[in-house]
Amino acid sequence: MKVPHLPQDIPFNEDQKTWLAGFFSGLHSRLLVKEESVVHAESKPQVKGLTILYGSQTGNAESVAYDTAEKAKEYGLTATVQDMDDVDAQVFVKSSRILIVTSTYGEGEHPDNAETLWETMSSDNAPQLSNTYFSVLALGDTSYDDFCLAGKEWDERLVELGATRVTDRVDCDIDFEQPAEEWMIATLPAIAAQGVDSEAVSGSSPAAKQKSKYGRKNPLQATLKHKRMLTKQGSSKEIVHYELSLEGSGEFYKPGDALNVIPENQPELVSALLDHFQFSGDEKPSWNGENHSLRELFTSYLDIRTPSKELVKALAEAASDHRVIQMLGSDDTSALNDFLWGKDILDLVKAYPTVSLSLAEILSLLRPIAPRAYSISSSLNKHNDEVHLTIGSVRYNSGERDYNGTCSTWLADLVEEGKKVPCYFAPNKNFAVPEDDKAPMIMVGPGTGIAPFRAFLEEREVQASPGDNWLIFGDRNSATDYIYQEEIEALQQKEVLTRLDLAFSRDQEQKVYVQDKMRDSGAELFAWLERGGYFFVCGDAYYMAKDVDKALHEIVAEHGRLDDDGAKAYVNQLKKQKRYVRDVY
Repeated sequence: MKVPHLPQDIPFNEDQKTWLAGFFSGLHSRLLVKEESVVHAESKPQVKGLTILYGSQTGNAESVAYDTAEKAKEYGLTATVQDMDDVDAQVFVKSSRILIVTSTYGEGEHPDNAETLWETMSSDNAPQLSNTYFSVLALGDTSYDDFCLAGKEWDERLVELGATRVTDRVDCDIDFEQPAEEWMIATLPAIAAQGVDSEAVSGSSPAAKQKSKYGRKNPLQATLKHKRMLTKQGSSKEIVHYELSLEGSGEFYKPGDALNVIPENQPELVSALLDHFQFSGDEKPSWNGENHSLRELFTSYLDIRTPSKELVKALAEAASDHRVIQMLGSDDTSALNDFLWGKDILDLVKAYPTVSLSLAEILSLLRPIAPRAYSISSSLNKHNDEVHLTIGSVRYNSGERDYNGTCSTWLADLVEEGKKVPCYFAPNKNFAVPEDDKAPMIMVGPGTGIAPFRAFLEEREVQASPGDNWLIFGDRNSATDYIYQEEIEALQQKEVLTRLDLAFSRDQEQKVYVQDKMRDSGAELFAWLERGGYFFVCGDAYYMAKDVDKALHEIVAEHGRLDDDGAKAYVNQLKKQKRYVRDVY
């Protein structure tokens, strides 16, 4: 646009002509700026935004979510990864492209960090999602009744709310890497073709999560430096302390993280299974394109301890066992669970002596050995280049046989000091020592549940943190089961451990548990929460964690003078603030 030109014969004096020329010049400048801003706005780059929400208990779903975000770049998508605890229902309204990556734990429960969002989205107040496109990746374990239930519920609910599924949900078993990769390859281009693009926002794409070079397919070979029995003679339990060397690995971890250990099967069980099938063990069958003897496969690669439902079904159908077939098809899984309780694969195949399976069929019905995740019980700042574990060995007798937990007894019986242990770390960013070193910590961890709290207390000791620390620990008998007693008492003397409550259930006629100790000191516990305290729980998910959760709600209601709804809202707020977190199994 040109500046308007004033004719020479215009009937104005010189002052008027000068003023008018300046006016048109200024007007031209403003119009020019406006035009440039319009052009700039129209040319501002549009991005294909993608929101990836994860619900994760042990870190696997979180890791897959970040892997998905990285791969999304190949399809022109700008992905934002978010913890379900950090968003509300509006994320589904504001984002036209949503991917859900979630695990299931316990009895079909949603992960702790997904509870609040799921509660909102499954309620009558959830928003309608007619403009939302989505897909779900569910992580689970087929040995559990409610396999991938959390993912199934998200998938069904989003459709109910009007969202459009771009690809079918994928349910992953413990060997989730390959199906997760296939889900990404199918889903990312499909969702990129849908939804509404938006303006690029500076900083909207999160930095890639730092990943270790070690993982399930390439584990760290850590050296076992030392192991010692923690429980004393006469205990009904066998809890062992392990120290592994990280020297030269460059690996690091934080208190609250877990270590995944990849075990081997017991040699006696391997030989018994080979004998039953009348194999020498020297056979070299085709398996995943790798060249291993059958004995090696049974020892280091395949789970020969826990029967898969596919194996149960194949054996029952081949033997025309209608009773078990009916159990498999029933919604009530209690009868099947009773039938399988305590049985390993050797028991199962011996129960059907007339059934003959080919080697190829056997291999197709066995799952890969799953890593076992253990809460780390050390601070790297106190134990340089070491990681410590606190593990209860699983041993029991059923019928005419003795049974052993695959990983716990492999470490206890077969891995000598100086030998290698295949492993890799599983970060757990939510289950961590508070960044505020003045924040009080309340730690509830009976039995091996004390593991991460040993690490927490060591970390606070090394950092000379001023925050108060309260440990509520328990087990059966104080004389035999008070593990780490000397360390705990030393931390008390150093005033690192502000308060200690012990619940040894068999030391008196009336059993006392950690939740009872909580109730006994409910007023003080609530006061610690009111001071900004963090409440941590580690241990058994099926009984202890539920009893502790119930006690916490009761304490909040009583001492906060709240009704049930008010107490629930208070506890949910603690979860939202990452001040009530659990590491349960």
